Amino acid sequence: MNHPYNGKRKGISLVEMTIAVILFGLLSAIALFYYRSLFNIDLTAKKARVAALMDQAYQLSGAYDIFVAQQGVAPSVANLSELNATNVLILRNLPRKIQEMTTVGWELNTSMANGRPGFQFPIDLNGTSYTTLSDDDLYCAIFNHELNTSLELNVTNNTDFGTATALNANAAYGDVFCYSELIGTDYKHWIVILK
Repeated sequence: MNHPYNGKRKGISLVEMTIAVILFGLLSAIALFYYRSLFNIDLTAKKARVAALMDQAYQLSGAYDIFVAQQGVAPSVANLSELNATNVLILRNLPRKIQEMTTVGWELNTSMANGRPGFQFPIDLNGTSYTTLSDDDLYCAIFNHELNTSLELNVTNNTDFGTATALNANAAYGDVFCYSELIGTDYKHWIVILK
């Protein structure tokens, strides 16, 4: 009797396949561990959000200047709707809020610091107290660090970024900065563009 099987196997056994899957899973887990330890994914995401926010800040600052040049007066509506009103159309769309950072988005304040107008962006998602470190603290530190790399990026508990008036006088920041403000018992963080 002649069998089609002549001593050569075709394919792999279930045991061999199980060993290969286990080895592949183990190598993937090791690679992921080293990838996560090499890159701070959370910090990188926060830096990307701050970069988007800075882009919005420059757009708003430019739109404000164009509005003043066209209209002869400064915009006065807090919700920024004058900047994309149909009679001026400076901005096609107003900047969207960055949901990981705020519940509100950009606002215009006609008397921000020392009577100067400016835009403010509240970082208000999880800052609960001055003594507890939060993402809000880190966003504020990243923003200020992007403006001046000599400023400390690592934040610790009890981080106070100063008041808007004090930072306005600080040459390290200029007219754009992030500051903290005590509201009740909680510290809130604000990004500011002074005009």
